[in-house]
Amino acid sequence: MNAARSDERDEQEARLPRPRVRRTICLIAAAFVALALAQAAPAATKTVYYGPFTVPGASGDVAGEVTKVRFGVAKPCGNCFVTSFTPNLVYASGTTASHETGAMLHHALFTSQFRPDATCSRTWLGLAGERFFASGDERTGIRLADGYGYRLRSWDSWNLLVELMNMMPEAQSVYLTVTFTYRPWWENVKPVKPVWLDIDQCSDSTYAITAGLSEATYDWQVTVPGKVITVAGHLHEYGRWLELTNASRGGQLICRSSATWDREDMDGPSGRITAMDLCVGNPLATIASGETLRLRSVYESPAARNDVMGIMLAYVHRT
Repeated sequence: MNAARSDERDEQEARLPRPRVRRTICLIAAAFVALALAQAAPAATKTVYYGPFTVPGASGDVAGEVTKVRFGVAKPCGNCFVTSFTPNLVYASGTTASHETGAMLHHALFTSQFRPDATCSRTWLGLAGERFFASGDERTGIRLADGYGYRLRSWDSWNLLVELMNMMPEAQSVYLTVTFTYRPWWENVKPVKPVWLDIDQCSDSTYAITAGLSEATYDWQVTVPGKVITVAGHLHEYGRWLELTNASRGGQLICRSSATWDREDMDGPSGRITAMDLCVGNPLATIASGETLRLRSVYESPAARNDVMGIMLAYVHRT
């Protein structure tokens, strides 16, 4: 009987993990815990300053203007996924430079030099690389749907085109800032491809409108199939809304981005845009190669103009 108990005890001990095996199990468990904690942690945030840019003073009713191109500008991180972009225009003190202080962020455009643009890579505009973020004076932040990010690698090189205006008689020195949120490259984040859609596609982005209610459209045959997860829009003064639909699916709505106008107490609506709606979903829509997406831009202007824009930037996760 004692021999039987000894054999049973030996068999039970044989089933127990050896020290090396136990250490391996502990290391694996610790790795899973660390990964879970990292994924649950909030995204890192960093504000990057670009500039300073000196904008000359206005001459009478003509605003001072400056256009600058910067190559190899600062990035928020090395190997990471950028999950949101929030632009602003500020003074050296950090206070906001705005319409009220006579400063205007006319346009800011970021491109990634060594990546092909989704819609204009084979044109002169494609020489600047992939257009992945832009803003006008409305300064609409772009947030990608949860679980998605714009992949950034250490060797990527960013360019910046900035156009600024100054309504004050004296020169002003300002900085463009972008607050980025991002996650490390090893997290489970799905990459997105930015797709720039423009009424004046692959040109200078401006077109003419008549007085009153007017609209213009642009059709794009899909070359980046997948899930559309975020769409942002940009219009000029007196722009009403932008709409992106899938014409191949009976006009299925993907995003409608309406403009918010600044309102002046005495003179009524000024037409100056202070915000644009952002569309975010997981997904907003699924698009297939060869389908036709239609961009529609609507204005309601008291006078004819030849310098308006109608742009939507869609972020697509390829499938």
